[in-house]
Amino acid sequence: MSPSEQVVYEFARASRLDGWWVWAAVVLGLAVAYTACVHYYKRDVGELRRPVRWTLIGLRLVAVTALVFLFFDLVRRTERRVTRPSEVIVMVDTSQSMSLPSGDSIAAPSRVERARELVADSELLESFAEEHRTSVYVFDQATEPRLVQTKFDQETTATEEQSLAEEALVEPVSPFVFFGGFCLAVFVIASLVAFAMGVLGIGSSKSGARRRASVASAETPGSASAIGWSLLIAAITLVVGIVSIGGVYAVHTDRSLSQLIGWEQRSGSDESESETDAESGDPLDGDPQSPTMKAVDWDEVIVAGGAQSRIGDALRSVLVDHDPTTLAGVVVITDGQNNGGASLTSALALARRGEVSVYPVGLGSSQPPTNIRVVDLEVPRRVYPGDKFVVASVLQATGTTPLEVEVELVDALDTGEGNPANEPGSADAVTSLPGGVVLETQRVKLEPDATLTDIRFEIEPQTVGRRRLAVRVVAPAEDRNANDNMQTARYEVVARKLRVLAIAGGPTREYRFVRNLLFRDESVQLDVWLQTGIQGMSQDADELLVRFPETAEELFEYDAVVMFDPDWSAIDSASLELMDRFMTQQAGGLVLVAGPVFHPKISGDRSDPRSNQISAFFPVNLATRGPLLGGGRQGGSEAWPLKFTPESSQAEFLWVADSPEESFEIWNDFGGFYDYVGVKSAKPGAKVYAYFSDPTTEVSGSLPIFMASQFYGAGRVFFQGSGEVWRLRAAGDRYFDSYYTKLIRWVSEGRLLRDSNRGVLLVDSDRAMVGQNITLRAVLVDDQFQPLTEPSVTAKLLAPDGKIKDLKLTPAADSPRGGTYTGNFVATKSGGYEIQLAVGDALDEQLLRQSVQVRLPTSELERPRRADDELLNLASATRGEYVPVDEATSMSDVKATLSEAIVPQSQVTLLAGTPDSAFTLRRNAVLMWLIASVLTFEWVTRRLHRLA
Repeated sequence: MSPSEQVVYEFARASRLDGWWVWAAVVLGLAVAYTACVHYYKRDVGELRRPVRWTLIGLRLVAVTALVFLFFDLVRRTERRVTRPSEVIVMVDTSQSMSLPSGDSIAAPSRVERARELVADSELLESFAEEHRTSVYVFDQATEPRLVQTKFDQETTATEEQSLAEEALVEPVSPFVFFGGFCLAVFVIASLVAFAMGVLGIGSSKSGARRRASVASAETPGSASAIGWSLLIAAITLVVGIVSIGGVYAVHTDRSLSQLIGWEQRSGSDESESETDAESGDPLDGDPQSPTMKAVDWDEVIVAGGAQSRIGDALRSVLVDHDPTTLAGVVVITDGQNNGGASLTSALALARRGEVSVYPVGLGSSQPPTNIRVVDLEVPRRVYPGDKFVVASVLQATGTTPLEVEVELVDALDTGEGNPANEPGSADAVTSLPGGVVLETQRVKLEPDATLTDIRFEIEPQTVGRRRLAVRVVAPAEDRNANDNMQTARYEVVARKLRVLAIAGGPTREYRFVRNLLFRDESVQLDVWLQTGIQGMSQDADELLVRFPETAEELFEYDAVVMFDPDWSAIDSASLELMDRFMTQQAGGLVLVAGPVFHPKISGDRSDPRSNQISAFFPVNLATRGPLLGGGRQGGSEAWPLKFTPESSQAEFLWVADSPEESFEIWNDFGGFYDYVGVKSAKPGAKVYAYFSDPTTEVSGSLPIFMASQFYGAGRVFFQGSGEVWRLRAAGDRYFDSYYTKLIRWVSEGRLLRDSNRGVLLVDSDRAMVGQNITLRAVLVDDQFQPLTEPSVTAKLLAPDGKIKDLKLTPAADSPRGGTYTGNFVATKSGGYEIQLAVGDALDEQLLRQSVQVRLPTSELERPRRADDELLNLASATRGEYVPVDEATSMSDVKATLSEAIVPQSQVTLLAGTPDSAFTLRRNAVLMWLIASVLTFEWVTRRLHRLA
């Protein structure tokens, strides 16, 4: 709010006189009083000359008028005018469809870049802020938009307040005081002249028998007339002078009479007090919704990342949060794809009810462009020679007619350079893979309605090493964009076997099924330690152990350790220290499969110093109430499926079938689980993939955690809430085999993909959606193989569009040892990202690399065309204006259109103050001063003329 003050003078008595008859009586009474006064005074002074008669009658009328003025009670009050400024809301769509091109041509910038240009570069916000309080929101899949900035131009107001403050400090003498002083001076002179003339005239007269005769004889016609006119002038100047000076004295209650006249200056304490009052202000003058002014990096804020575009939810939210009486308009910058949340119907009804106009700014092409794009490419990160694997890709086409194209699978040696498929250049450059060989070609028919089409290739690698695969579309001539005709992905063919150590507290079904699976896998070398086993017992394993590896050389030969409800009491502190080093320094993987026998005992004995170390390995906080009260369930009578979290959709080890959708259907339908172990919560930085779904097991609003993972130094740890995944075999043996095979390879990934003995670079997910936050983790050592102690390290991020960006990695707060660095980035475009981190000096520089494949979600690709009909209806239904933005549209023109269309809608409220008591006191003093002065002057005049 913007408060301002206005001084108002009014007659308090007049406001209390109600009814015409009351006013008639008052007016009649005043008329009678004035008439009687004039009538009787004419009779009393009839013998005197005309100027004297006028003087006496006028003086008495002034006294009566002052009494009437006092009766009507003139008061002064300060009326506060509170102005609530007009508001404009600017909403920017940051869903992933905004990363699509804004026009038909290849060189067209993305829609989000055009939105950023309008908000950040066109001075739209500055234009709005001159007349409106402008709030900027961004919205996507969240149910409520996020406020970014509130902007309001208060420079003019501040200048006015400063001017008023400066004027308050400058206090010249009022011209009314000068005029009043002049009048009083004339009054004194005229009075003295009249008195002198009267005295001189009386002194020169002859003595007579009667005093009245001598006075009459002394007043010659000329002298009597001069005295009368002098008295009249004196009376007029007396009244005018008192009214002039008295009016200023009554109005300026902050200064004394001597200060008003200029005889005395205000003291420094008065000025400082006034300044302090002005600075502190009235608490009521403060704006409870004062604008937030902060610098905004629009490149970081306006980023296409949301999986959905909830226009209806976002619009309804801002309409509810803002007062419609001052809301001049809502500007919605979007492509119109409302593909999540509520429809626009309720938001439109709310806008119409509040009479709020909506101004959509439509981005994108109004016609579906003829274009073929490779939406996604799925390639395993690590395969083995002779081990066939599937390359899955997703294609999409838009246009007017179906298209039949050839799709090629290209394989090449990975040279370690950036993604050539996404570097700027000619069409040949962006669809070529250096040294690539076409392994297979398929002909595919694509529908032009943006339907997603799956295509699969199966290959059998033979050459060991890092390689790159590409799926390339041989696009027709009418294809508008060659940059999206190919996607690439890296994979590595590893020759050595995966070394796994399985430890079990007893021969549970889970342990036996997993042991048999890994033993039969030719790519795995399996060693087992069955803690309840006896000498000479037969086990399907490459080597049988009777104890935990005692030396670092023995333990560090393994890539992953899988523990099935182990008896931790059989593992001493030195072995726990080795396991800690195995994960933090060697990037080893650990799978913890909990069970009902030994797991509750981990935190049961709090005096055992090993408990804290064991608990630290888990990605969850363990229950500390003992084995009987520690939660969990044993011997359940009803099976429950798992409740998967959004993070599970990116966990490929859960994809037990050919597609994620089919995989989670199998997880939900196979039968479920009966038991789980009790844990309290997930640790900071951990990822939860699934909960036990029985609602009766909910504690404090949270279901029991069943699957979770975390980074532990350079290694990965996975927690499983019970050893019942063997029940998945009811849906098919291959699903169980797929789950454990992928899980063990996933936790050992950092170990197998190490590029250097100086460290390892990891990502929390090698597949992501546009807008997803990707976390990096690097565990580094110096040339002496001690944890690196640098305050930060810098990696290079190679984006799909060929741009290179620096990523700063800082020490991880959750790392048990030094040398661990973390960072993150947001995937803003679909395609392949690569992260490169150089370690070592110039003579021995080694490069750590990781890649992430990013795709757009299906909902954001179904309708790439700008939704003109929906946006036009949104504008017309709310009496707004639709502003479509084509490729050639200037953002300055859009700014001008919006600024002209949105009219300020400020609200002014008047707050009446209480009467000023200081003014009332001085008003009464001035009136008494006036009445006393005129009556005194009247009395003197009457005495001089010998009137009773």
